[in-house]
Amino acid sequence: MKSSSARDILLAHAIETAAPNDALPDAARCAAITHDTLHAIGNPNTSGGAASREQFQKFLEQRAQRIIAAASLPDDVRQVWKHAPGVARWVPLAVLAGALAIGFGMHRFTDPHRVDLLTPSLLGIVVWNLLVYAGMLVSAVRALLRRGHAAPVVLQPANASPAAMEPTGGWRDRLRARMSMAGGRGGGSLRRMALGFERNWWQLSARARHAQWLLWLHLGAAMMAVGALASLWMTGLTNEYQVGWESTFLSPSSVERLLNFIFAPVQWLFAASPWTLAEIESLRGWVSNNAVPAPAERMIHPSKGEQWVIAYTALLGVLVVAPRLLLALYQGVRAWWLHRHVRLPLAQPYFQNLQRDFGGLAVTLHVLPYSFDITTERRSAIEAWIATQYGAGAHLVIEPALAYGAKLPSAAAIAGKGDDAAAVLLINMAATPEAEIHGELLQTARERWGRGAAVWLWTQDFTERNSGAPRRVQERRELWSEFLRGAGLGAVWVP
Repeated sequence: MKSSSARDILLAHAIETAAPNDALPDAARCAAITHDTLHAIGNPNTSGGAASREQFQKFLEQRAQRIIAAASLPDDVRQVWKHAPGVARWVPLAVLAGALAIGFGMHRFTDPHRVDLLTPSLLGIVVWNLLVYAGMLVSAVRALLRRGHAAPVVLQPANASPAAMEPTGGWRDRLRARMSMAGGRGGGSLRRMALGFERNWWQLSARARHAQWLLWLHLGAAMMAVGALASLWMTGLTNEYQVGWESTFLSPSSVERLLNFIFAPVQWLFAASPWTLAEIESLRGWVSNNAVPAPAERMIHPSKGEQWVIAYTALLGVLVVAPRLLLALYQGVRAWWLHRHVRLPLAQPYFQNLQRDFGGLAVTLHVLPYSFDITTERRSAIEAWIATQYGAGAHLVIEPALAYGAKLPSAAAIAGKGDDAAAVLLINMAATPEAEIHGELLQTARERWGRGAAVWLWTQDFTERNSGAPRRVQERRELWSEFLRGAGLGAVWVP
């Protein structure tokens, strides 16, 4: 799904989960829009497969557009919806220009008239990039080993209070600043709705945004090397380089081994011979070319300065410029692909409710309470909450409570109760998460039910017990959120 369509759907989600407002369509109007959209699409194909998924996405897109059209959104909120958050256009250009200037200045001010075989300005760029490549390789291996363990995106309702939202990190203040639309015509509730929409989009577009930043960072690294090479060649136009090296601690044999190790890719690629110890010893100190060869001879036998300028140009081109440009191209294609293949968290109640309306199916929720009893009052509260999340057609089945430390029942015990059966693990937030007990329980749930395993947290008991200490309630929510993220699962809070 394209990012523009995903933003429409997220705005519709924000509108439907926002606090009541005269500018927004109410639940009855949204239900009528759902009916009209289904009538416009025709009989849905619910037999599964790609055709059914595409038709469901088409339904979500058209329904979202109708809900947005039915809302009387002020101009400032519409601007937030139409313009996705991102950096200004001058920022990437500033990054590239700054990297070029840094690379140019590093060589210009460190080695203005010499080609130092051990030049920090050029070798430093090479070593730094090699370390970056090693770090990228380690990150790629870790990503492969942890594939499928990333916590899913959890959309927050637009009417959630700031204390009820999961911790968001350093970008939260940035979103708040963006949404501080002083004097906005829509009032505080509409601004909170827009904030919730932006927050959900920020989570959903994280991978594409990360790819865009990597694109500019790779281009910046390539431009830094280009800047250093530009200084190297431009200085050589008006100055005769002295070539050589000097070191207090390195012997000629050590320098010979070091340079052959660093230049090995270039020597292999261009089938060049390694530097010999005699050549390195002859360049100890500083060597100038007093005799200028004829142009024809110079084409065949370049001077020492030209040899090392060409060598370092090839080195930075092979190890820095070319790899960074290829990585930038990869990240650019990846960002383009991710912007056109946005994945919505369809396993969440909001989309499950729409899926039921789309397919005409009702879901049966088998709730497994863990280490606490479901009283009549608790059951009534859960049924009322499920009706708002899954629709009136959802059927609730309370399974026998699991004792503390007990194992989950087999997946077949739930799957055998019907195709529309869905297992839910219900945990009391009043319990403190324990790695040995709850960690094993969540790991088993994820292995048996997959990444979309439903884990609900019952909040009423702990919230009522600490009604005078909202900070303590927030800390407990953050503790459980972090614990579930570590297990690769998302938390669904039952109020």
